[in-house]
Amino acid sequence: MVQLQKAKAPLIVTLDVGSSSVRASVYDGCARRVCNTGSRVKHNLITTRDGGVEADPQRLVACVVEALDLTLAQARSREESVAAVAVSVLAASLVGLDADRRAVTPVYTYADVRNAEDAVGLRAEFDNSEVCDRTGCPLHASYLPSRFRWLGRTQPHITAMVDRWVSFGEYLYGCLFGRSCGLTVSVAAWSGLLDRRTMDWDPVTLDAIGIDPGVLGRVDVEGVPVRGLIEPWASRWPALGDAAWFPPLPDGMCSNIGTMPLESQSIVVSIGTSAAVRAILPGPVPTVPHGLWEYRIGSGRSIVGGALTDGGSVTDWIADLSDVERSADWDSLVGAVEPDGHGLTILPFFTGERSPGWNDAARLTVHGVRRHTSSADFMRAGMEAVTHRLALIYNLLSAVVQDTHVVALSGEALRVSAQWAQMLTDSIGRRTMYPRVVEASSRGAAVWVLSKIGGVRMLGDGELADGQVLLPDQARGAVYRSAVERQERLYQRMAGFGGL
Repeated sequence: MVQLQKAKAPLIVTLDVGSSSVRASVYDGCARRVCNTGSRVKHNLITTRDGGVEADPQRLVACVVEALDLTLAQARSREESVAAVAVSVLAASLVGLDADRRAVTPVYTYADVRNAEDAVGLRAEFDNSEVCDRTGCPLHASYLPSRFRWLGRTQPHITAMVDRWVSFGEYLYGCLFGRSCGLTVSVAAWSGLLDRRTMDWDPVTLDAIGIDPGVLGRVDVEGVPVRGLIEPWASRWPALGDAAWFPPLPDGMCSNIGTMPLESQSIVVSIGTSAAVRAILPGPVPTVPHGLWEYRIGSGRSIVGGALTDGGSVTDWIADLSDVERSADWDSLVGAVEPDGHGLTILPFFTGERSPGWNDAARLTVHGVRRHTSSADFMRAGMEAVTHRLALIYNLLSAVVQDTHVVALSGEALRVSAQWAQMLTDSIGRRTMYPRVVEASSRGAAVWVLSKIGGVRMLGDGELADGQVLLPDQARGAVYRSAVERQERLYQRMAGFGGL
């Protein structure tokens, strides 16, 4: 981090619109976080009993406004140095706009599984492997093909009102500029509707679901920035009025770029509300690895990996259920329990499974609870359950990355829990590092924009080497591998009983 007065121009204001909060920060031309310029405005996604996970688009915009107000007030003495705005948003969001560009739907998120039945139907109609080869994404409830099928089937009166379907980032820019921004390749790729080779909308998939590409807007391969805020925002934020607002980027991509250098051979394991294992590779890859996805992020580059809808959300739920204080020392709590010493097996799927099994119907399952099971047992079992799924994804991804790759850890959950970070290291069985990056998504967005405007070069490997290094314990790793096998047996049995 760097003090505001010592920050090197140009300054970048970042927005990070996540599933639980909106954050605004300032970074300097060396991609260093500027001290005392951050703000965080919390929000809650709206969940429904039938599997809905959505957000109020106007409430999200209000959170962005509040976060920017707070951060710009903190950076006022250097506002003349602000050159650009970088935005990271939760990926695979969808908002329907009418002809006047007003939102007529909520923000549908990747975690919404009300379209699971439609995903099953699409997999029965079409060759899933062919779709995945074209788009990099399987037919699954987290992507837009089945979401559009569900909307047309259940809400035809709403879809009839929609003139344009946009991501939340596009909706935000429409509110601030009175016109649309381009849709970056990376955001479009997260939809499951982009041809991963041409980097344009996939006509075969669009035709199959009856969607005209015109209602989706233009894919902007270059990521051209937008300038010229409309009122009242131009007067409210004079420092940003003529700044270059680069089109929003997906949070997963930003997390990787903010954790490790863009050109490094690295796999980043991240746990926040959700969780993922990702690597940036030359793209398009010849074949999308089974169980994983490929999202194009620009010419010659892709991000390949797998994700869990539920990561830190599992431990948050256990904490609430067990009446464990959020501010308590969770590491001391779980440290009293031996690895896999709790007798529990958990399938960590609140809202379906993504990688590697892609089972929309999967639900959180707990087996092995006894009278003496404690909060500490339950918490450690939850952490280990997420870790086991991430280890499976890592094993698939590491097979297609150079063997010399670095494994980096990222995310709020791992930053506050040394126990969880060590669990991952032991499970993977490989040395890991934890770069000292507080907000990887925000920093990644800043790094990406600096690379576009010719700012100071991005941080290299040596400058990130001061992070914490963890070494695997082989004995604990063997215990976890056995636990993974037990979790897989429960997974298969639940599938056999129709529980997945």
